[in-house]
Amino acid sequence: MDRDKFLDIGCANPLVYEELYDKWRRDPQSVEASWRSYFNSLDQQPSQSTSPPPILEKEVSVVFQPRKEAAAGPPDVRVYNLIQAYRQFGHLMANVNPIALHPPQEPRELQLETYGLSKQDLSRPFPTFGLLKEPMAPLLKIINDLKSIYCNKIGVEYIETHSLELESWLQRQIEPTHFKAPLTIEQKQMILQQLNKSELLESFLHTKYVGQKRFSIEGGETLIPMLSSLLDTAANFGAEEFVIGMAHRGRLNVLSNIMNKSYVDIFTEFDESYIPESIEGSGDVKYHKGYNAEVETASKKKVKIDLSPNPSHLEAVDPVVEGMVRAKQTILNDEESHKKVVPILIHGDAAIAGQGVVYETLQMYKLEGYSTGGTIHIVINNQIGFTTLPKDSRSTLYDTDIAKGFSCPVFHVNAEDPDGCVYVTNLAVEMRQKFHCDVFIDLCCYRKYGHNESDEPAFTQPIEYQLIRKKKPIRDLYRDELIQQGVLEKYMAEALETEFKNALNVALKSIKTFETKEPKEEKEPVHKFNGKPTGVAKEEIEEVATRFCTIPEGFHIHPKLEHFVIEHLAMVQEPKPIDWGMAETLAYATLLIEGTPVRISGQDSCRGTFSHRHAVWMDQIQEKTYFPLKHLSETQARFDIYNSPLSEYAVLGFEYGYSTSYPESLVIWEAQFGDFSNGAQVVIDQFVSPSEQKWGQRSGLVMFLPHGYEGQGPEHSSARIERYLSLCGHDNMQVVNPTTPAQFFHLLRRQMVEKILKPLIVFTPKGLLRHPACVSNLNEFVQGSFKEILDDPKDPKNIKKVVLCSGRIYYDLDAMRTKNNAKDLAIVRIEELYPLHTEQLKEILEKYEGYKECIWVQEEPSNMGAWEYMRPLLREILPKGKEARYIGRHRSASTAVGSHALHKKESAAIMHELFQPYELRIPENQSGIKS
Repeated sequence: MDRDKFLDIGCANPLVYEELYDKWRRDPQSVEASWRSYFNSLDQQPSQSTSPPPILEKEVSVVFQPRKEAAAGPPDVRVYNLIQAYRQFGHLMANVNPIALHPPQEPRELQLETYGLSKQDLSRPFPTFGLLKEPMAPLLKIINDLKSIYCNKIGVEYIETHSLELESWLQRQIEPTHFKAPLTIEQKQMILQQLNKSELLESFLHTKYVGQKRFSIEGGETLIPMLSSLLDTAANFGAEEFVIGMAHRGRLNVLSNIMNKSYVDIFTEFDESYIPESIEGSGDVKYHKGYNAEVETASKKKVKIDLSPNPSHLEAVDPVVEGMVRAKQTILNDEESHKKVVPILIHGDAAIAGQGVVYETLQMYKLEGYSTGGTIHIVINNQIGFTTLPKDSRSTLYDTDIAKGFSCPVFHVNAEDPDGCVYVTNLAVEMRQKFHCDVFIDLCCYRKYGHNESDEPAFTQPIEYQLIRKKKPIRDLYRDELIQQGVLEKYMAEALETEFKNALNVALKSIKTFETKEPKEEKEPVHKFNGKPTGVAKEEIEEVATRFCTIPEGFHIHPKLEHFVIEHLAMVQEPKPIDWGMAETLAYATLLIEGTPVRISGQDSCRGTFSHRHAVWMDQIQEKTYFPLKHLSETQARFDIYNSPLSEYAVLGFEYGYSTSYPESLVIWEAQFGDFSNGAQVVIDQFVSPSEQKWGQRSGLVMFLPHGYEGQGPEHSSARIERYLSLCGHDNMQVVNPTTPAQFFHLLRRQMVEKILKPLIVFTPKGLLRHPACVSNLNEFVQGSFKEILDDPKDPKNIKKVVLCSGRIYYDLDAMRTKNNAKDLAIVRIEELYPLHTEQLKEILEKYEGYKECIWVQEEPSNMGAWEYMRPLLREILPKGKEARYIGRHRSASTAVGSHALHKKESAAIMHELFQPYELRIPENQSGIKS
């Protein structure tokens, strides 16, 4: 090989290319395909040729940008740059917009002049570099072929995926076929049948239920044959289950024509007299509901489909779906291959570009604790969001440009080209199953009736809707095309349409009728108070503690952590008082031994934000990890704990979804600080709190929210107890503020022992993790169960004041009582705020017969914490004539002060207000309190 030839064309390392050339001469198959093509072309060219070697695709984004360098070098180099430019930028000239007012213009990136070429070069032969079968071809033919592949009705962005293998694979799929759909006659007929069902159902609903919202898919009906083909292709590649997340548009069509929900049931829900079957639940509008089904694909394979319910927070369902998929993959032992369960997310163009949870969800797709092996994303690109045009709703060229941040391939398809849409869908599925990457399909379409069927889109988009109203339905266009191709006879098409319309009319006549029902009696409580014992035999506690406190031989543990482990083991062996962290670990260990899987995730959850957990040990020399709770026994259940990305919204959504699909597992999301859950408020408000009532979707998710006033400022004090209590109703969840390690132990075990499928909100402490008084003895773990209310352990007599409180303030109150020798004051802790065990509270108060005053004390401001929730309940519980009094911080806009000194001053004022009758005379200072 002539080294000078490489030097002439500007190659940086001719020795590498010379070595490749020698390998090719010995064995052509030993070099990559593009190199083979190049070396073959060299042998067929005159010796003076200066054709460049192929450049790896991963280098293309650097080398072939349309800069001055693109026009430099010999002509062959410039032609190669042009070929690569079409691969990278051809989508800019693709005809993917069915309502474009003007044809796409040739961008500068594809113009001959950008590469130092001219029209005079069009007839000259150049190397094709593997693009064509011929090693040499006129430039005009090369360009026409490139346009046919990359600038037709499909645009593709795949260069810069940082995967040479994926890019090469896709080129082999699309370039030899000119990106044409190799569909059989049967497949084309199936596409028409799906379009028939899709469009005719929508037009039927439009005429029968005038003005009712349904968020029609008309203008994007091609989604239905795409989904049908997706299921079939994926099943052929090993998929058994699918979880779909989507917003409103097209949901009813997907339910009926993909998931086989009966037309009778769909029409019934349109009836004005329709009442949800479950009168206890509030239900939800029909285009928010979920559904699950088992369907048969075109290849006669049975697959399961879950369509997750979704509120009007359009993209909120994204992480929920990923969590559901991960749970199903865990159950099916599919976490390695990721082929059996496939997530499908269907977006709107404005939503995917505008809502941050999309980014948060994508950030998880390659993370060990959250990966699902790739998601198929389909964007129903109506090219508008309600009334807002793309130019006002995003700063990027495409709605899918977020995919570039994660190196995901993107296909842009024209909804009026059903064959191309289905072909791309099949490619996307195969790519996902082969490379385990997210793949985006941008379905460019339009919406026939505006945002919903009662909207008038011409108010804001008059020219666009003049065009839309003149358009023939996609079904008609495709039917006529098949007739013209000879694939279908006209009478056959008419017969299919008539048959389907008749079926819809029959279904309409069969809809159910409803009568007004009386509300049913109140349901059973979330759990029976003082239910099953949750204690564990002493021998078992000692055994599991020994196991998870054993340091493996040869493992170099941190000296401080070694001391931590020794101290924890001594708590059960000597025994010593058991602290919060040890109680938590014992709860997990005993559940794991009993066969309950445990999954925990959150920011820095492995160690614990406050260094109290240490669920993973790090070898100080080799930096290898060891998870003590994974080494309890050979038959134990699975234990997973992950440090999450710095996200609350998506991660909490993920864990919620996981919990719904794996109810046998204890699933915990931990906030780094309690009020960080603010970032996940949509998930809490729309899924955690109301999901059972709205959709019948049950979850046993546990949320750990560190809470307590230690003077760390407004961001690190309050987990906003009041917010969760305001969301309580209809027996929907449990809100607990435990104050002892044993209580925490029994609480976690109760969740699984009693199989409570209700979210559990736990306000966990910070300062109490190492508080000398916040400990429990071993016997408290062996016997008993969680207590919803803790009476005063000192059993005081002749009580004048009963103090009610919740959480860590109890320890401050108890210390001040001792200091002031306030023996006629009882302190009662409300451990479970919702549901409140009112009967037990009544019994405790009756026990202190003759008390003169009942006082609610809290560290939170009066408009926060539990006071506003407890006040009306206490009015009903207290005897007539008694009214609970409040002591605590004033009403506030901020959860806590930012000054530690001011915090201490406020805390002292609360104690002074309560204990002033017992104190020596102290100068009055009411600053920061309210009574």
